[in-house]
Amino acid sequence: MQSLLHRLLTKTNDLSQAQQELKWLTIYVLQQTKNPILNKVKDSMISTNEIIKNLNSNEKILLSKYVGTQPFCDLEIITKPPVLIPRWETEEWTSRLIAFLKPLLSNTAILTSQKSSFKIIDICTGSGCIALSLSSALPQNTCYIHGVDISNDALSLANLNLSIMSSCKKLHNHVEFFHFDIMKSTDEQICEFMSKSSGYDLVVSNPPYISPYEYLTLDEDVRLWEDKLALVADENGTIFHSRIAYLTAKYLLKKNSQFNKVWKNKVPQLVMEIGGSHQMSKIVEELKKYNFKSIDIWKDGANKDRCIVANLHN
Repeated sequence: MQSLLHRLLTKTNDLSQAQQELKWLTIYVLQQTKNPILNKVKDSMISTNEIIKNLNSNEKILLSKYVGTQPFCDLEIITKPPVLIPRWETEEWTSRLIAFLKPLLSNTAILTSQKSSFKIIDICTGSGCIALSLSSALPQNTCYIHGVDISNDALSLANLNLSIMSSCKKLHNHVEFFHFDIMKSTDEQICEFMSKSSGYDLVVSNPPYISPYEYLTLDEDVRLWEDKLALVADENGTIFHSRIAYLTAKYLLKKNSQFNKVWKNKVPQLVMEIGGSHQMSKIVEELKKYNFKSIDIWKDGANKDRCIVANLHN
């Protein structure tokens, strides 16, 4: 162990970081050999020998880029390239959304009167961090959550996280992940997908919102290890937001959400992460085009415009 810690230290140049990397490696090895759930996906994950081999190379690659965990709300999300590593900004607005929903969904009288679960769809789910955190934090058996993504790598990791969280009994609401291309799906394909649900009460998304130019300015390790598809949109960074607004208004939201009526629009029906104030006017314009109202902006801890939230009804 001391020998491996020394080798990690030469790569990280930081003792605490090296110790954390060693902890992740130890956990990974133990999980691979003892956890039957993880053994099922063993072949899809990089081997420990390959990790150690890379530690002997000249490439300064942190172990966390291979296999590690990222704290998100009250969960430890497994991360693996090329899937986007959850950011603190996303965690922040997810926590804020949970704070809105939790007391409302704790009202059992309302849930009984609606005779159905509060249905949520997480678009561009990636590692599944948002969907799984909502499942974990919200009152038991009050929600039904779907996560969708175009990336098979993302869905594989999301399902791995789902399996682990379920085995640890950390989830309190149903979660299911699906492959779905929101940009290229035809009306027929969308209707087929919607047959899985009678509609959703809430749509959330952390979509790609970086322009091709901004992508070139990102740190090399981000460009090297995280899927470009999860990061880059069009030149304005807003093409995904526009598409999600359209799909939400036309297909995804329940036509007459009783939850929304009872709660008098206290909770937004659409929550999308954005890249900053430079994208706000374009996205607001698109939302208004699809008849969204009550549009608001949530700032992050750095006082940067981070989320745009909206309702179809006043």
